[in-house]
Amino acid sequence: MTMDEKTPGYRPSRRRLLRDASFVSLGIVAASCAPGTSTPAPSGGKGKKGGQFNAAWPLDLPPKGVWNYYGSTPILGGSYLIEIAYQNLAIYRWADKKWDYLVAESHTMSPTEVNVKLRKGVKWDTGAEVTSKDVMTTFRISRLTGSSIWNFVDDLEAPDDYTFKFKLKKTSALLERNLLRTGIRPASVYSAIADKAWTEFKAGKTTADDSVKALRKELTDLVVPAPSSNGPYKMDPASVTEAQMTMVKNPGGLFADKMNFDKIVIFNGETDAVTPIILAGDIDYATHFFPIATEKAFEAQGIKIVRGPYYTGPALYFHWENAPQFQDVRVRQAVAWSLDRDQGNKVAYGDKTQAPQFAAGFSDTLLKNWLSADDQKKLVVYKKDTAKADGLMKDAGYARGGDGVWASTKDGKKLEFDLQYPSDFADWSAVATNVGDQLTKWGLKVTLRGAPRSTQGPDFNAGKFTLSFNPWGTGNPHPQPSMVRPIREFNTTQKDGGHKYPVKQKTSAGDVDFEALLVQAEDIDEAKQKDAVKKYAMAFNELLPAIALAERFNNAPINDQKRVAGWPALDDKVYVNGGGDNFALILLMDGTLGSK
Repeated sequence: MTMDEKTPGYRPSRRRLLRDASFVSLGIVAASCAPGTSTPAPSGGKGKKGGQFNAAWPLDLPPKGVWNYYGSTPILGGSYLIEIAYQNLAIYRWADKKWDYLVAESHTMSPTEVNVKLRKGVKWDTGAEVTSKDVMTTFRISRLTGSSIWNFVDDLEAPDDYTFKFKLKKTSALLERNLLRTGIRPASVYSAIADKAWTEFKAGKTTADDSVKALRKELTDLVVPAPSSNGPYKMDPASVTEAQMTMVKNPGGLFADKMNFDKIVIFNGETDAVTPIILAGDIDYATHFFPIATEKAFEAQGIKIVRGPYYTGPALYFHWENAPQFQDVRVRQAVAWSLDRDQGNKVAYGDKTQAPQFAAGFSDTLLKNWLSADDQKKLVVYKKDTAKADGLMKDAGYARGGDGVWASTKDGKKLEFDLQYPSDFADWSAVATNVGDQLTKWGLKVTLRGAPRSTQGPDFNAGKFTLSFNPWGTGNPHPQPSMVRPIREFNTTQKDGGHKYPVKQKTSAGDVDFEALLVQAEDIDEAKQKDAVKKYAMAFNELLPAIALAERFNNAPINDQKRVAGWPALDDKVYVNGGGDNFALILLMDGTLGSK
């Protein structure tokens, strides 16, 4: 289910923006998904049975941290590691475009129904079998917590212990992923609240009603005395210290026989805390974001760096009303041509990275799967070209003054603007400094205004800026959730309008309605999806509602020197996985990784 600021397990916005991957679970093309496999197929690992796998995550420790997954601060909250205890229905292999089934054994999807068959013999740590009652409880709770699946799902049915049906009120290409990437919770813990909530909903109540809000509070406040698990490992309360926590085997859990390690040890801490532990060789894999200098220190010790895409990064947005000069598409294009975006990207993310090339509103990695080679050639690649930039500015009615700053030839008004950015995001701050310097030298005078994201983000949403940073893209195998960000998320769905970009625009190919394209991109018909994605990419590339400045790539350290064998080569397609489909989970669960 999708997580936001009101969802249990949510962590600060920085972790959301740069690890959107962990939280965003929307969208996949139903028509393009292979049917999946009944069990994950091993990837040729060399590991042995036994030993331990050492991971890292900033834990919420008791008494603040609770075993109630829906509590305010659940232990392991938004971590990928929670999936080892609470298995999802399936996990997706992005490069192969197929599902590996987990708690589910198979699924089918039609315009009116999604039918899921559950795997038999999967056990909770209590010894009870995982059945459709647990799935029913999970999705009833999801309605109580406000999951977006209820925009599409009308009712639930469980014809037997191993069959579950979602009755649909409308279809969407985004629904399949949202359902299958949901972790199943135990009915033994949550069914009483789930059933009461369901009674309220069947009586016509909504999440806005006081009776439902009271049940939501009851869910949040529920005291769960111990963790549960239907996966291969369970959290061990006795192991919890300030420094770490251990997950031990759940013998009846899903794929417990395939997982090679006896236990998983989770070291507690944010980046600064776990860095020396990694350098000491005591962590095998971490998902934290590391500065360039730290990354180089890892490599100097033989620790490998995985550089899979995060499918997002900082973008430059122009407020339509507060900075009306940028309503002229030629001025926005001139800005794009004036910048060496690779330079800013490398300042933030190192010499082995580059900025998005296609400027199409979503990741180049995804775009290559959606647009033909011929269509890709039609996209403008905005490499620094000051001659083109200057020419567009002159055509738009601007000339440089004696101070080198562009000014209108009509009224003499100079192009001088504040550029806001989140000062507590070190990488974005580096990009802002570099881009601000480049723009000022070119003649667009910008004054950098850094503020904590807790201030800068709301100011953006409220339209209190002229130029500002916000993300482009998101970690999802379908481009539609990335397309949503500049058109809806930071724009039309904001009470105060965000950057107030009009969704209906004119292009050289004719009129375009970005909102209509977002709707069409959700269509269950794959041909309609592809048509919408193509039209969006072409229009975005020309109109530049926002300019993607840099792309955040994963720089996760993996250590194959001490405990763990079986990590694939760094160019293996498994590392293309982003979003909630963590590659380490796949490699652990299919038996690829094991002890030396």
